[in-house]
Amino acid sequence: MAEAGYVAEPVPVAAPADAAATEADDSTADSAGAKSKVAQSIQEKGEHSYYFAHKGPRDDLSKAAKIEGDGSRQLASYDGVQKLQDEEAMQERKIHWREDYAWGDEKQKVKVYLDFPAGDLDHPEMKVETKFEEFEFEVVVRRPGGRDEACGVTNGEHKLAGRIVPDKCSWRLNSTKTRLNISMFKAEPEEGPWSNLKKHVINQHTGWN
Repeated sequence: MAEAGYVAEPVPVAAPADAAATEADDSTADSAGAKSKVAQSIQEKGEHSYYFAHKGPRDDLSKAAKIEGDGSRQLASYDGVQKLQDEEAMQERKIHWREDYAWGDEKQKVKVYLDFPAGDLDHPEMKVETKFEEFEFEVVVRRPGGRDEACGVTNGEHKLAGRIVPDKCSWRLNSTKTRLNISMFKAEPEEGPWSNLKKHVINQHTGWN
C-alpha cells in the first residue's frame, strides 16, 4: 500500500521494435522516392531539368588565379573607358603642331608642304595619320626617324579659308623623302584663289586673329 502523499511516476514503455522498424522503412522509402523523382526528371528532360543544374560537382576554386596588378590594366567599365580616353587625350597633347609650313593655291586645290630632316620620313617605324573634314584638317607624323614623338600640321582653332572635299584629299612624300606634301581639293574652286590658308576673324578686343 502506497504511503500518503506519494505519487508513483509512470514507467516509460519502449516503442515496439516493429513500429521503429516501420518508421525507418518509411524514411528510407521517402528518400528513395525523392531520388527516383530526381533521376526520372534528369532522364526525361536532360540538361533542361531543374535538378540537372544542381547535380554536378561544385567548382574547385583552390587553384583559381588571383588577378593582381598596379591598377594600370582594368576591366571594361566606365572608369576604364575614361582612363583610356584620358590617355588618348594625353597623347594628343604631346603632338607638336608646326607652323613652319608652306602652302600654295593651285586653283582646283591647295597644297601644304612640311619639310623634315633627312632620314625622318623614310624610317620603317614612321607613320602618317590624317583627318580631313569640310573646314578642317590634321596631318600627324608619328615616330619620325624612329623617335618617340609626333609632329604635324593643322588649321587649329581657325577654319580653312574655304570648304574642301575630304574624300579627295591626300598626302605623299617627295622623291628624297624630306618633304610631306598635302593636297586638299576645293569644294568651290569657282570662288577663286584663297588669300589665306585659314579663315581669320576679327576679335573685338585684339583685332585680327
